Amino acid sequence: MDHANWLESLEGHPALIEGEALEVTGTAALLEGDVVVVACDQECWSSGEARQVTISVFAPEALFRLSGQATSEGLTVTCEPGIAIERIQRRRWPRRRMDLVVTLCPVDDGSRLAGIPGRTVDVSVGGLCVETLRPVEGAGDPMVILKLPDGTTIVSGASTVAVEEFGDGWRYRLAFSELEEDDARRLAALTSV
Repeated sequence: MDHANWLESLEGHPALIEGEALEVTGTAALLEGDVVVVACDQECWSSGEARQVTISVFAPEALFRLSGQATSEGLTVTCEPGIAIERIQRRRWPRRRMDLVVTLCPVDDGSRLAGIPGRTVDVSVGGLCVETLRPVEGAGDPMVILKLPDGTTIVSGASTVAVEEFGDGWRYRLAFSELEEDDARRLAALTSV
């Protein structure tokens, strides 16, 4: 895949913008002339000001990392022409659509808060997509309690990749951060079927 096709792969996928004292999520898009923009969940910095940023875009086939200058206008961040783009990795693990019971337990200041029940949309060894009826409160990343079809449970820390409010619920894309080796093997067997 050449660089131009990489740009097309970014469209509509979750993005994380990072910079000095900055960490904002959004959705990547592509404007005419191969200009990458991100529709953000919140305002990033003063309008019109250029900043050095790193943008991670989580596409189904790979993680793409963009680095360079970008400007902010309200909820939109626009990358400068010629921003560096790098394909970091292909998905290592297959993602399988599955409807499983899951509980997200927010961890704030090292203590767990009440769990939020939900259902998985898809699962892989790398992470999962979860839908809940209410948002997960707290500033920290959640612990995931996943009930497998055989009745066993996997408990793991997770990093929040993206959050989306839709209709009557919330959707969380989570990456496992503390998955035990045995649990990884169980998930690999489950998702390779």
